[in-house]
Amino acid sequence: MPRFGLATLNHSTLHGLPTQWERHLDAAAEAGFDALAPDVFWLRKLEEEGIAPETLRKGLDARGLACMEIAGIAIGEADATAAELAEHLRWSEALGAEFVNARVVEPVGPAIVERARGVAEALAAVGTRLALEFSRGTKLNSIADTRAFSEAIGVSGVGVTLDTWHFFLRPEGVEWDALDALPPEHFANVQLSDGVPYPEGEFGPATMDRRRMPGEGGFDLTRAAARVRARCPDLPVVVEVLNAEWREQPVRTFAQRAAESSRAVWTADADSA
Repeated sequence: MPRFGLATLNHSTLHGLPTQWERHLDAAAEAGFDALAPDVFWLRKLEEEGIAPETLRKGLDARGLACMEIAGIAIGEADATAAELAEHLRWSEALGAEFVNARVVEPVGPAIVERARGVAEALAAVGTRLALEFSRGTKLNSIADTRAFSEAIGVSGVGVTLDTWHFFLRPEGVEWDALDALPPEHFANVQLSDGVPYPEGEFGPATMDRRRMPGEGGFDLTRAAARVRARCPDLPVVVEVLNAEWREQPVRTFAQRAAESSRAVWTADADSA
């Protein structure tokens, strides 16, 4: 069975909210999540407040939670990438992170492939895998693009993040064939949410504020889950519902609903798969 992790990003300091880190951990544990998936804005603010990653790790351990994913690093200009990598190495080692999620923000070419290879090798040295995310907001726009980039990097353990929001709302259409063709070893993890189409030109606010709980939008998540689980039954699932209305609710309420809806959708059978 897949393990489920709760992303902190919806209730993150990115949105002007307090860190409330112990509430995040309590909420995840009480809702039955297996892990937490902290975001960089939240982790940076915790360190500013004097909460070391080692303290967070103790809190996770005490509640039986793992660190499933850190979201994430931008692979782009050399100095900026190096600075972010230093942060992520420190956090990954301290928290025992399974993955670091990555966005490629510079045009793909030999230089950016080599830079990504260096990131992947450095993370692998502390036991963390690099998970590559595609979206229309980055330079990797499809499963096919991301698979090719992963293969060019050539580091064991690097794989594709299937963010269901980007998968189903890709302007060029849903890549069912590319999903079916992705070898199991090229899967990294899933970022799970539901949604509906948004007007052209509103990608930013839509992706940050209008995602829906699994089962409450228009995505055929049951079909996607069945196809993924058929080849990767234990693929980790990060529940990443970014929604402005849910952001106004206590993190405990949010976590409970996220856990219930995600497990119901991702473990259901699909006759159409």
